[in-house]
Amino acid sequence: MHETMKTSFRFYHGRSMRTTFHPGDSIIFEEVSFNRLRKGDVIVYSSASIPGMDVVHRIVEKHDDSVEVRGDDNPPDTTEEVPFQRILGRVIAVERYGQPRKPVTGGKYGSLKTRFLSREGIPRKVFRWFYSLLKYSGIVRLTWHPEIETISLTTDSESVIRLVSGGKTIGKWCKERKILVLKKPYDLVVRVKEGELQL
Repeated sequence: MHETMKTSFRFYHGRSMRTTFHPGDSIIFEEVSFNRLRKGDVIVYSSASIPGMDVVHRIVEKHDDSVEVRGDDNPPDTTEEVPFQRILGRVIAVERYGQPRKPVTGGKYGSLKTRFLSREGIPRKVFRWFYSLLKYSGIVRLTWHPEIETISLTTDSESVIRLVSGGKTIGKWCKERKILVLKKPYDLVVRVKEGELQL
């Protein structure tokens, strides 16, 4: 006879697990006994510092009656110890914008996934290094010339230039404050040189 576990859900928001979940995702979790929890499982637990708030993080270590958890995208030194009494359940699936329910990887496979796909994972670090190399080498500017329009917006205090490509806003440039904000990969071809915007 199979044991029936009670399931519940929470809507995800925040940034600590953004490699695994998106804001608005429905997180489905089940009640679980402590001896069934494994390193690498994603759990929902009640916050010790904010009453009424629940947190979704991954187990990085398991002790006798508590677990150490961390968000997949949090720095390695930001673990928190959570006693079993505060654990609401283990995440088993996620539903996103009406798409079919997808299982959430836990255990040793969850640990491996986090190691490779999180912000601190090796592939991400290599990608960031390679992307920075492309950005500062200027190679992409020699070969890719997207059509970018500029729209000037002026207020009493400052003027802002909005950058548009393909009908979508890809960035903005505030000359007075020397702030340029761009969506990737347009930051590979747009730059500011000697105080002037170069497209």
